[in-house]
Amino acid sequence: MSDLTKLNTSKTRLSGLWFTFRMIEVRLRFVAVLVGLGLIIGYWETIQNYWDRWTRPGVASAGNVDKGTEFYCPMDPGVIREGLEPNGSIPKCGICGMPLSLRKKGTPMQLPPGVVGRVSLSPNRVRMAGIRTSEIGLRPMMQTIRTVGNVMHDESRQSQIVSRINGYIEKLYVDKTYTEVQKGDPLAEIYSPELYSAVQELKIANGIPGSSLGKMARDKIRLLGIEDREIDSMLQDGSSQYRVVVRSPASGHVIKKMVQQGATVSAGQMLFEIADLHILWIEADVYERDLGMLREGQAIQATAEAYPESAFKGRVSLIYPELSMATRTNRVRFEIDNEDHRLRAGMYATVLLERPMQETEPFQSRLAELQREPSDPAMAISQQSVCPVTGSPLGSMGKPVSFQAAGQTVYLCCAGCEKAMAKDSEHYLSRIRTVSATGVLSVPESAVVDTGKQQIVYVEREEGVYEGLEVKLGPKSNGYYAVISGLLPGDQVAAAGAFLIDAETRLNPAASASYFGASNKSATASANGSTSHSDHTMTSDSKPPTMNATDASLKNDNAAINFATSRLTAEELAEIGKLSPEDQQLAKLQVLCPVTMEPLGSMGTPIKVVVNGETVLACCEGCAKRVEKNVDAMLKMIKNWKVANSHP
Repeated sequence: MSDLTKLNTSKTRLSGLWFTFRMIEVRLRFVAVLVGLGLIIGYWETIQNYWDRWTRPGVASAGNVDKGTEFYCPMDPGVIREGLEPNGSIPKCGICGMPLSLRKKGTPMQLPPGVVGRVSLSPNRVRMAGIRTSEIGLRPMMQTIRTVGNVMHDESRQSQIVSRINGYIEKLYVDKTYTEVQKGDPLAEIYSPELYSAVQELKIANGIPGSSLGKMARDKIRLLGIEDREIDSMLQDGSSQYRVVVRSPASGHVIKKMVQQGATVSAGQMLFEIADLHILWIEADVYERDLGMLREGQAIQATAEAYPESAFKGRVSLIYPELSMATRTNRVRFEIDNEDHRLRAGMYATVLLERPMQETEPFQSRLAELQREPSDPAMAISQQSVCPVTGSPLGSMGKPVSFQAAGQTVYLCCAGCEKAMAKDSEHYLSRIRTVSATGVLSVPESAVVDTGKQQIVYVEREEGVYEGLEVKLGPKSNGYYAVISGLLPGDQVAAAGAFLIDAETRLNPAASASYFGASNKSATASANGSTSHSDHTMTSDSKPPTMNATDASLKNDNAAINFATSRLTAEELAEIGKLSPEDQQLAKLQVLCPVTMEPLGSMGTPIKVVVNGETVLACCEGCAKRVEKNVDAMLKMIKNWKVANSHP
């Protein structure tokens, strides 16, 4: 019995130990999972970078690339690399994230479609030139036309009164011109022997039972302009004085009186002319270029010299269907309300026509198109037309890439734009629509450089870097042009100093440099996205100049250093600030990690590595180890970056 007890006790102890071991194991697994998740979250960007590099297909080894070729970015021509990545894959642009394209060295840099030039100015130069930028967006705009015309009577409200019988004017009720009369008022009384004969015939016809002659005789008298009540009066009293009373057929003013008291009149003779002055016409000429904004029924306002503070409301009544070849103008008729009769025929009047810009072409058609739900991706791409990130036409960089943002589908020019779209989707979504029900995209008049053949607006792409875009503009209103194409909402345009920037690009094309600084063959400098704020320009057929600078001068001459802060955010600069002063200076010259091409400080405090006596900074520990494996290539690339970022 004692042995069995001991055995049971031993089993119980083993079970307890096993349970404790399993419990510790479960808890350790849970802790390991938490630690793993934390590491993944903390190093997510690094993992993404490595994953992209590992999964990107390599096209050739570095040794198979022709020495006479180089890689460049079509969107940012200043970004240049001399060879493939160390792993044999195609390098990426440090600005837009797109894979670089291959070309022969020395090929003139081709600017993207619609871009006529680029110029990079130092902050001091910007201040001296008085360059000021402003953000453009949608604003209410009115297309306005002013023209001068003549006030005249409304022909549809004029009446001519003629005599239907022969006779004599026995009584003239209206004996003065411009007398105001009402409809039915007597104007004159005519004695007519012809009327006497007609009445006698009616009396005789009425005396014949069952005859239709009575009706025929009465109709004859009616045709003479006599009303039934007057005919009945003549039949009842048997008066021998048969008179025709001429009455006004409409209310208005007697503008013409053609007879006098006692005058003889004949059938068909005009006696009076009456015009209703409550509605008048203004006829004016409109230039051919303004015909597109006119439509019948459109509201207008008119002012007269006699009443400069009063505005008379009216509408477009008729647009003449012919154009004067001599003056290249079109006649337009306006109906004007004139209830108080202050306007007079013969006056000059100034007509003001205003129409919301979004109701004119091509904005009206574009707005209608945007309000239609796209039935397929092709229609959606056609409606959007441009990439909200780069502003390039969709399809110019290959098949557009769809992206979901804020519950709607947006199309981008390339996969490289997805990161920027995800980071600030609200900003880029606002750039899609250039017209709405309340306004259109507009640009200040001072920002437009009109050469006669083209209109150019300079947009600040980076701090101190201006890009000249060819734009298509609509009408001007209150100091702003409506934008048809070429710009997007949110663009920072040079509202002041645009002509000075344009002069820099035209007068100094030989000194053109890459978008972000350049050297001759080693323009990898610019390459990878560091921005030089020195004064450089680039036109569509310019080549990078040679820079004469050495590393020694870079290290010893602090005044020559131009920190590329447009490529380093405040958070990245804060991380760089944790380094020693000497290393901070090097970081601001190097700007990018030579492995991931990401800005230093984007993954924490940069890691310092010394290879072959040279200091190199990497974004993380993993990149620091990669630097040591490709020393020569890394040092050469970093040297070019330093030259570009320190060039005065």
